[in-house]
Formats: sequence, structure tokens, C-alpha cells
Amino acid sequence: MFKKFMDNLTNALGITSNKISELIKGSNQYINSVENVTKEIKKTVAALKGYAETETPSLGKAVGSLASTFEIIEKENTEKVKRLREEYIAPLNDLLIGLQKLQTEQDEAQKATRELEKAEKHLSKIQSKPKEKLKPNEIQTAETELKAAKNKAAKEEGDVKVATEDFNKVKLEGMQTILKNMVDIETVFHKKILDSVATVKVKADAINVEEESKI
Repeated sequence: MFKKFMDNLTNALGITSNKISELIKGSNQYINSVENVTKEIKKTVAALKGYAETETPSLGKAVGSLASTFEIIEKENTEKVKRLREEYIAPLNDLLIGLQKLQTEQDEAQKATRELEKAEKHLSKIQSKPKEKLKPNEIQTAETELKAAKNKAAKEEGDVKVATEDFNKVKLEGMQTILKNMVDIETVFHKKILDSVATVKVKADAINVEEESKI
């Protein structure tokens, strides 16, 4: 019964470990792409400001406002990348470390199970010997070893079950926090960008087409 439980746990932990690793890898790719885009924004800002200086007053203000928006995007992207690494990636790495510790405990439990099976086979083999070939106290010794193996296996079984439940709780609470962090990070970022973009729209609406198109 315990062997089946351990086999199922081994498979489940392996799948979870792989999926969290994939999540970390994919998320890092996203964060790195944001960081790379941020590095390129300076060129866009310089180009917009350069163009704004050559245009009519109202158009120049509108284009300058867009340049300011890109500066805000650059600043907020930098903050977003920092927060994502601290509040999203770091907790995921902590989960992976916790999972690896659980897998170590699971290995110990499996080892105890193998030792129990070995002790059972050893006792069975001794019991099948002819009496004249038995060494003094050989059966008693094997029975004592089997009892010790049973006790250790039972302890390891209890320990691994407790550790698994503890990890499951930590995982659920951790992922709950991670998801909330992601929502907060992206909400703060997009709100600031939208506020700035709204200003660009006002400036764009204020472009004096009729007056400034005259020569």
C-alpha cells in the first residue's frame, strides 16, 4: 500500500517539478523581453523629441507628450522587471527548492521501504532453512531486524505524508501570493501608462490643424 503511495507521489512530484521549472523558464523569457524592450525605448524617445522640435507648436506638444509617455514606460518597465524578479520569480524558485527537499525525504522513505522488503525476504529465507543448519539465535536476530525495519518504514511513511501535506499548503499559499503579486504588478504598470496615454490623446485633440496648416 505504501509502495503504491510512494510511486504515485514520485510521479506527482516529478510532474510538479518539471512544470514549475518550465514556468520559471517561460516567465524569465517574458521578463527578459520586457527588459530588452526597455533598453530600446531611449532611441524612440530621442526620435520623438527630435521630431517634436521641428514641428508646429500644437503638434510638437502632442509628439512631446508621446515622448514623455515612452519615458514613463521605460521607468515603469524597469520597476516592473525588478518587482517581477523579486515577487514572482524568487517565490517560484523557493517553491522549487521546497519541492527538492520533499523529494529528498521521499527518497529516504523509499529506501526504508526497500530495507523492509529486504528484511522480510531475509527472515523468510532463514525460516525455510532446516533446523540443523540454523545458527544460534539466527531467527530471533532476523525477526529483530525485521521489526526495526518495520518501525523505520512506518516512521518514514508518516514523515513523508506530513512533509507532503506541509508542502502542498506552502505551494497553494505561495501560488496564491504569486498570482496576486502578478496582478498588482501589471495593474500598477498599466494604470500609469494609461494615465499618460490619456494626456497624449488630449494633446492630440488639441492640435490646431486649421491654423497651423497655413503658410
